[in-house]
Amino acid sequence: MFYTIFYPIVFGIIKTIIWVCGRVTSTGRENVPKTGGVIYSANHVSDADPPTLFVTIPRRAWYMGKSELFPQGFQGWFFRQFRGIPIRRDSADRGALRVAEQKLNNGEPLVVFPEGRCSAAGRLSRLQPGAALLSLRTGCPIVPIGLVNTNKILPYGKGIPRVINERVTVNFGVPIDPNDYAGQPRNEAIDAITRRLGCDIAALSNQPEPAIQPMRTRKRNVHEQDME
Repeated sequence: MFYTIFYPIVFGIIKTIIWVCGRVTSTGRENVPKTGGVIYSANHVSDADPPTLFVTIPRRAWYMGKSELFPQGFQGWFFRQFRGIPIRRDSADRGALRVAEQKLNNGEPLVVFPEGRCSAAGRLSRLQPGAALLSLRTGCPIVPIGLVNTNKILPYGKGIPRVINERVTVNFGVPIDPNDYAGQPRNEAIDAITRRLGCDIAALSNQPEPAIQPMRTRKRNVHEQDME
């Protein structure tokens, strides 16, 4: 109820701030599936990334975020009301993974930052296999997204956005279909999807391709939580 009532108000406030600061624009929105579960996967260079996606993605989504964003009190309550899913980083958080799978299986979109954390350097860093793992487990496609200049309106570690001369751009890529990798062994499929995702995000955000963390040397019950 709270989300339904206050969504238009919060959306309008955030959209105004992002537009004033960075004159946000987007490309490739036609690539986003209109129905069914879908995983939005973007590079992460600024705390401005989630609100920028909030006002630009074509469909309302759930957001996976580090558990530190969900403390006791108003902030944690508010983020949960606005479809935040807390996850403990660098630990086996199967509960968060189950919630994410449930949302996708119910046909709802989910936002995952596959680097697992914000890049202080502003560059695309090594991708974790969480998005690929969720895609294979649910059969939902991954839409790669390249965010450009969000780190200029809100640099790493800063709390107040600033007006910039450049435009903030959100570039939506062609969906990655997990069914294309169905014939491969599980770990190889996860590596292949993660590699493809990294290449696509790099191209969409005008950056070099990142490294990936191979699955074959990692235990299943450890790597499933590697997402944010």
